[in-house]
Amino acid sequence: MSLGRDERVNAARVTSAQGGELLERSGELSMLDQLLGLVGRSSHGRLVLVAGEAGVGKTALLRRLHDEHHDGPRFLWGACETLFTPRPLGPLLDIAEVTGGEFAEVVDTGARAHEVAGALIRELRARAPTVLVLEDLHWADEATLDILRLLAHRIATVPALVLATYRDDELHREHPLRIVLGELATGEAIDRLKLASLSSEAVTKLAEPHELDADELYRTTAGNPFFVTEVLATEKGEIPPTVRDAVLARVARLSQSARTLLEAVAVAPPPVELWLLDALAGATADRLQECLAAGMLTPESGGVAFRHELARLAVDESLPPDVKVALHRKALAALAARPANARDVARLAHHAEAAGDAEAVLRFAPAAAVRASSVGAHREAAAQYARALLFAGQLSLEARAELLDRRADECALVGQLTEAIEVRKQAVDLRQEIGDPRRLGDSLRALAWPLSVVGQSEEAESAIRRAVVVLEPLEPGPELARAYAALSGLFMIGDRLEETRAWGMRALELAEGLDDL
Repeated sequence: MSLGRDERVNAARVTSAQGGELLERSGELSMLDQLLGLVGRSSHGRLVLVAGEAGVGKTALLRRLHDEHHDGPRFLWGACETLFTPRPLGPLLDIAEVTGGEFAEVVDTGARAHEVAGALIRELRARAPTVLVLEDLHWADEATLDILRLLAHRIATVPALVLATYRDDELHREHPLRIVLGELATGEAIDRLKLASLSSEAVTKLAEPHELDADELYRTTAGNPFFVTEVLATEKGEIPPTVRDAVLARVARLSQSARTLLEAVAVAPPPVELWLLDALAGATADRLQECLAAGMLTPESGGVAFRHELARLAVDESLPPDVKVALHRKALAALAARPANARDVARLAHHAEAAGDAEAVLRFAPAAAVRASSVGAHREAAAQYARALLFAGQLSLEARAELLDRRADECALVGQLTEAIEVRKQAVDLRQEIGDPRRLGDSLRALAWPLSVVGQSEEAESAIRRAVVVLEPLEPGPELARAYAALSGLFMIGDRLEETRAWGMRALELAEGLDDL
């Protein structure tokens, strides 16, 4: 994400909970407090390299340090900007506007790096202690990095705490800042501070005042504080415009071929295997390295995935409809070509729906539902049957009724009772139209249970009695035995003991006379 100045100011609040608490940053804040105290007592400076991904709260941490010491040391702030061609000495120009004097004159005259560094050191010595903040050095120009080198080598002679922030997930192997970091690795007065994303516990705490699933919020944001707070500030179920704009701005900085690769990754459930990525976007090696170096993608389980699910969703939603459909069709074809025993029917159903391929949806979604149900994933099974029903207009009435009955069964198992009732009623109507009394009776019997659970006892009893009326003229079978048993159970709930016993005995007698029960 490319956060500009306004977003960086907003980012200073992203890890704050109610009461102004800065979550999971007490250790880092304590470290900076101690270093600032050491600089003040000894007049020997320190350089702290503060790393972390975009939105992790680097600015928030430094703003909090400022707030806690606003009446003490001088704070000077400068930031590099997300320009395709960096502004020479960008952060130092910011600082010169505040300091004025000799430093401003040297910067304004376009002096060489060593001259600017000398003037900066004299400025820092003139008023002690000073906290010098240099933000977003991953965007720095070469002159600014040269000055950082010079300042780092003399930092112990300067009464200042220099805090330099950068995004470590955007540093490819040849990035100029990575070279500088390597050169500074052995500096005695140089410290490194790596900010991690928020834990699931911290995200839960932030989500408490909101009607959101904290586990889902953590999954989609990976604990990134900026993402978390922006989601909490907008309507449920939407990607906030701030998040979308930040993600797409970062994508725009990539080459066109790398952006094409990202689009392919965005349409496929993560992680995306490299063979599938090749099928979707062709040769990937160079482009993949660019996306990994930019911090958009991360290696995962033999493939790659977006670092944050919200970023994937933002890219996916930005795709033109024709591009998206074409990618899903490619994914469907590639996955369907796999050997039958290696197919993931849930993924096939996903791509089939997105591609608008009704035949493929009706082939793979019910199979995915059966597989999900067999391992106890009844919610997912219900969703797969719902997916199939979206494309069921071309099916026979019997096939549609079967899908409806199966979906109703799965919905009932996971407590989606209102949906189970509605879907089962649709199945009953189709069974009535088909003229199959045995299947109609069984659907009516199955309708009664969710009705009784939601308190519609009279309608439940009516459904079962109707089932009995439909089934009794037929040759006795398990459907009628189940209807008798259901009626007995309903009467038991209503404390109607005589009727409970009578219908229960009928069910038992019929069941004992059936070979398959």
